[in-house]
Amino acid sequence: MKFVTTLAACVAAVCLLAAPAFAAAPATPAAIYQTQLQPLDGKLESLDRYRGHALVVNFWAPWCGPCRTEVPEFVALQEKYRGSAQFVGVALDEAPAVRAFAKDYGMNYPLYLAGMGGIATMLREGDTRGALPFTVAYDGSGRKVGSITGLASADGLEALLAVAIGSGAVNR
Repeated sequence: MKFVTTLAACVAAVCLLAAPAFAAAPATPAAIYQTQLQPLDGKLESLDRYRGHALVVNFWAPWCGPCRTEVPEFVALQEKYRGSAQFVGVALDEAPAVRAFAKDYGMNYPLYLAGMGGIATMLREGDTRGALPFTVAYDGSGRKVGSITGLASADGLEALLAVAIGSGAVNR
């Protein structure tokens, strides 16, 4: 728990201090593909493997109440849109807690540990307060088409997916 408290404090501090710099430099199309994240059991890898498909990146934590509420929707939508969209979870916690949560909730999409790459991505994509959950959708070329700060409803997620798969822009 001490790690989680320390991590949350660090995220908040980084968000507050770095927000002006990131706000001044919007993400370029396909920047998401260069993002380096650590899978639960491996070395850093980029999100380039998801190029060509709609991509939904959800920043979350096992200790986050709204995150716990929305995960079943992500699981259901990953199954429904398999082949045309890919969900990815970026967790702000330690691997053992994330693994246990993923098993309990039957998470069927790739999970990564946030680390500094994940935190920088949150900032770059508009979550300058460090709020969780934070969900961002990209079209197949890596262009950000929308985001949801806070609890994502099923309707909100479906709207983001429709835009990501068909292209347009949505922010909630």
